[in-house]
Amino acid sequence: CNRSRKVEINRFVKNPDLPPQLEDFLFEILFSQELRVMGFQPQEQGDKAENNEKQDASKACSDGDRVTFDDILSELGEFGLEQKLNYFMFSLPYIMSAMQLLGWVFVGANMSHRCRMPEEVGLDNVSFSYNNDTMWESKSCSRRLDNVTTACDDGWVYDRSQVEDSVVSDWDLVCSREGLRATVGASPMAGYLVGGFVFGFLTDKIGRKPTFMISNTLMATGGLLAAVAPEYFSFVAARVITGFAIAGVEAACFVMGMEMVGPSKRTLAGIVCWFFETTGLLSAVALAYIVRDNWRLLQTLYSAPALLFLAYWWVAPESVRWLVARGRNNEARALIHRAAKRNGVTIGDELIADMEQTINKELEEESSSKTYTAVDLFRFPNLRYKTIILLLCWLTCASLYYVLLLDQSELSDDKYLGFLITAAVQLPGYVYVIFTLERPAFGRKRSMCMFLILSGLALCSHPFVPQSYPKIRIGLSVIGRFAANCSYTILNLFSAEQFPTVVRGVGMGFAVVVSRIGTMLAPYILLLGTYSPCIFGISALLSGFCALLLPETLGRQMPETLQDGERIEICLPWRKGSKNLVE
Repeated sequence: CNRSRKVEINRFVKNPDLPPQLEDFLFEILFSQELRVMGFQPQEQGDKAENNEKQDASKACSDGDRVTFDDILSELGEFGLEQKLNYFMFSLPYIMSAMQLLGWVFVGANMSHRCRMPEEVGLDNVSFSYNNDTMWESKSCSRRLDNVTTACDDGWVYDRSQVEDSVVSDWDLVCSREGLRATVGASPMAGYLVGGFVFGFLTDKIGRKPTFMISNTLMATGGLLAAVAPEYFSFVAARVITGFAIAGVEAACFVMGMEMVGPSKRTLAGIVCWFFETTGLLSAVALAYIVRDNWRLLQTLYSAPALLFLAYWWVAPESVRWLVARGRNNEARALIHRAAKRNGVTIGDELIADMEQTINKELEEESSSKTYTAVDLFRFPNLRYKTIILLLCWLTCASLYYVLLLDQSELSDDKYLGFLITAAVQLPGYVYVIFTLERPAFGRKRSMCMFLILSGLALCSHPFVPQSYPKIRIGLSVIGRFAANCSYTILNLFSAEQFPTVVRGVGMGFAVVVSRIGTMLAPYILLLGTYSPCIFGISALLSGFCALLLPETLGRQMPETLQDGERIEICLPWRKGSKNLVE
């Protein structure tokens, strides 16, 4: 029990070099308390059965020998200097992925247009305002002469007063070809859908850092290929590659950022990374405002900086958890000792050896245990209902988040100002979530449902407000965007706490896959016109009211097995005695 003794003492006393007498005294207190919790009686003076004492002590030591990487983090400091540096390092790529994904709003900016008149054919720098000295009447998708309407056979003239160059104007993605522009908006999500499966496998197979290097290189390559694409279909293919790669970048960065953070700081760390994504959105609009006359240059500026992350091959560490799981213990120990030195603490090799032993033992148990799939999410009634509700919420929140960034037309006629408002309104939302999510008065379920319903009401009301009340329309739009962003942020944490441990990874992965279907459909729903927000609003209202049936998870033990999950019943109003926590 010597190593177990060290572990237990180090949890309370940050000094590994205690005198033997003091160490014995502290261990006796901790060990006796541990025995009481386990149902044993502490050692007392007098004649006892020596064999019983040894059996009890052996059982206690067996449980005490389980040392996880979280125990190592408790010794290192849950968010020390080393963790802060790594977290910052693997949060920076979120800036690039956001620029690559949502920079399309400006690279493919939708421009006002009208039919080109016969006398304007072959002329450059034609004015968008048409001086109707002839009998022709020019509209956005048709032209008329002597009451005869024809299509825009000679092409279009674009309003370049705000955006001077765009994919839309280069390839005439307007009128009957407007659906092609929606396809470009949906294409990265198709790639993301496939990339989620591929890179989710690679992060565990070849490591977090190699996965990041591969996906980051692909992301930069896809973006640069889009910048030089000669025609529409090659541009769409490049966007699919970019979306495919972004899935790997975000998966690797999220895992690397979170694995070195202690348990008490993970909720905060899981939210702070979104600030970097918002920084990417703000950077995208700033670059677009500066570079208005060349969409290819703008796309290059969105893509090329990702090549700087190739330096991570030499400066970024691999995941310690992954190294131990792969038997590369020497490398893992070197990283742990480096972190301890940087954090100003000392980690004993015995504690690290216990952690390695625990992880190896659990891996052996996992290899012989049942492999769970998405089918298991629907095997039991309560888990099935919770899964369906969560999938509806993911479908709604992801599509809302994406589509509200794609379209800001109701916020302002100025595309740059509209996008800036949409991105900036996310920041107070993250601050609100950080300060309220752990408070019982708010909780996860109550907050998420409130924001979903609020967003739904705002979206459903907006189309029916007359154009003569612009302030009301803008106010409803801002409220809807703020609420949608908050609900999406909360959903990421709330979903993970609903699924039992044995299917948590499967459940979250399945939810992300379903959410990408929503983001692929969202650009096409926008084509429905003025009342398209009502579709998203109804979906948000339905999701918000359905989520009221889910149990609250704040301050409650998360379910471990499928049976544990069944004991946490959904909150049906007519069902009394629903058990909302694991007993």
